[in-house]
Amino acid sequence: MPYDPEWKLQFEKIREVYLNHLIGLEVGIQHVGSTAIPGLFAKPILDIDIIIEESEILNEVTKRLEGLGYLSKGDLGIPGRFAFRQSSEFTPLTHASKKWQPHHLYVCFANSLALRNHLLFRDTLRNRADLAMKYSALKKSLTNRLLFTRAEYTTRKTDFIISVLAIAGLDDDELKEITDANI
Repeated sequence: MPYDPEWKLQFEKIREVYLNHLIGLEVGIQHVGSTAIPGLFAKPILDIDIIIEESEILNEVTKRLEGLGYLSKGDLGIPGRFAFRQSSEFTPLTHASKKWQPHHLYVCFANSLALRNHLLFRDTLRNRADLAMKYSALKKSLTNRLLFTRAEYTTRKTDFIISVLAIAGLDDDELKEITDANI
């Protein structure tokens, strides 16, 4: 769907919940993915990265996120990135029974390639309207195909994503690692 400024506002509300529940842990929280790029067509699902500097706090972060209703899915084959899914539309669970914007949550090590991938791709598209327009057109063309699976959609986007990450400065080994993880 077309970019919706509400996505940024929804991210900020969810971010506030994380900040309140992760007090005492040094974390950063970033809105990544297509919903973080103004003007870009996107699935209305936020992608959020919680960034931790030290692997020693991963267990405590996981415990607190599970307390908010998230389901830990492990690294799903992506080193340095740990996936969490909402257990319901009310996750994160707060004192008010609030429905939240659908979102994918990841905890990433600050030095991980997975985090660099997310941030470089987002920032490059934010700064290069020509690339953002090409990506938007690609996504629209892929979703207009009949009988197209989510896996096929992801695979067909990978070449474009890799080209943007090459422009952003990732080296061949890093690009190969990202390609292998996405195909």
